[in-house]
Amino acid sequence: MNILLFIFLFFTTFSSSSTLISRQEALGGFKPCVGTFPNEITTYGLTPNPIIIGQMGTVHIAGKATVPIENGALYNTTLFHENQVIHQHGHEFCQMFVIPNGSTCPINGDYDFTINFPTESSTNDPVNISVESDARIHIINPDGNILSCIEGKITFQYP
Repeated sequence: MNILLFIFLFFTTFSSSSTLISRQEALGGFKPCVGTFPNEITTYGLTPNPIIIGQMGTVHIAGKATVPIENGALYNTTLFHENQVIHQHGHEFCQMFVIPNGSTCPINGDYDFTINFPTESSTNDPVNISVESDARIHIINPDGNILSCIEGKITFQYP
C-alpha cells in the first residue's frame, strides 16, 4: 500500500509541476495575476527578449474571451520598480491587436494576435545597460471590467 501511495504522489507531483512549467513557458515567463478574471491569456511573448530600445519588437498574445473584448477595450501595461509605478501606458486593444490582424471587435472565443511595434529611444536613455522591471498587463473593457491580467518581468536593453 505504501508503494502505491508513493507512486501516486510521485506522478501527481511531477504532472502538476510540468503543467505549471508549460503554462509559464507559454506566457513567456509571465503568470496569471492573483484574482479572478473572466478571460484567460494562454500565450504571451515579447521578442526580442530582452527588448532592445530603438529597434522593432514583436508581441504575441492569445487567449480565450469568455466575456467579449469590446471596441474601446484597453491593453494596459504597468511597469514597477520596488513596488512603485514607474511607467503606465494604455493602448486600445482593438486598434493595436485586432484590426492589424484582419479581425474586428468585439472578440468572442479564442483569439491569437501578433503585432510589431517600435521601441522608441530618447536622448535621456541610459547607455549600454539592461534594466529589468516588474510588469502587469491588463485587458480592460470600456466599462472598467478587468477581463485578463498577467504579470512578470520585462527586460529592456539600452544599446
